[in-house]
Amino acid sequence: MLGGMADLLLVAMLAAWLFFVFCVWQAIRLFGGWKPASAQVWRSDYTEDQQNEDRWCLGFTSFTSRGWNWRDGEDSRLIEDEIVFTTDQGREVRTLVQRRVDRGWRPSGVYTVWYDPADPRRATVLGPFYWAAMAALSLAAMVMLARALAAAGLPPALLHLLA
Repeated sequence: MLGGMADLLLVAMLAAWLFFVFCVWQAIRLFGGWKPASAQVWRSDYTEDQQNEDRWCLGFTSFTSRGWNWRDGEDSRLIEDEIVFTTDQGREVRTLVQRRVDRGWRPSGVYTVWYDPADPRRATVLGPFYWAAMAALSLAAMVMLARALAAAGLPPALLHLLA
């Protein structure tokens, strides 16, 4: 049978495929009916004091009032904004969205969101172009994994099924 490394590559290939399908589905769903809107931040849970602490903590976020959170990135924070935007029909909507911002920098007060016209309170900052880019990256990862699987000696019949 296949070696341990080839088995691991096969599992990674399956994960990349599933992520690719998810990204394509998200992009199609957002392109298919959701609308972009310019949103203004009404209130944010990332205060100016927390931004200053993050700027001067030298990467040790556990010593800040906001603390360490597993959802934060290496140099980013996952924040929640209360935003207000106007739909195509002229209706003003307030809702909560989550986004990533650079740690210690003042986040933008105006940005684009994508909302569902059937329920405008359902909004996201990750638009269809983001998901299309993620799909392209996962496709590139699948190509690299297929090459690695071929080099690891995956039987040609299985490799043909993956292509």
